[in-house]
Amino acid sequence: MKLDGFNKVVFNDFSQYVEGKSCNGGCYGFWVTYHRTGDVFTAVHGTTAEFDYCPVCGSFSSHYEGDDSCFESEYSCGEYETVSEEQLLELIRDFKEDDECYIEYK
Repeated sequence: MKLDGFNKVVFNDFSQYVEGKSCNGGCYGFWVTYHRTGDVFTAVHGTTAEFDYCPVCGSFSSHYEGDDSCFESEYSCGEYETVSEEQLLELIRDFKEDDECYIEYK
């Protein structure tokens, strides 16, 4: 498998998601979007929770310290993770998909 033509790969985990409790009730959905940035993919974390969540490390904290330019912002927890296409393909191979945990290619 190659990722030619795909600019994003999204790993979704909705195994603990419960509608109606997914914003502030403790039953959230999570995802990691790998954005193609040149020769690497940059990981950005997301959640259905409606409060502070760090897109760099994926924790429920506000580590934001920079400006509003997406990958140029500074976070106290570190930098966005980057992986090569080969590393991302390995993550894809190791990911166990089902109805609640799945990968999207965009």
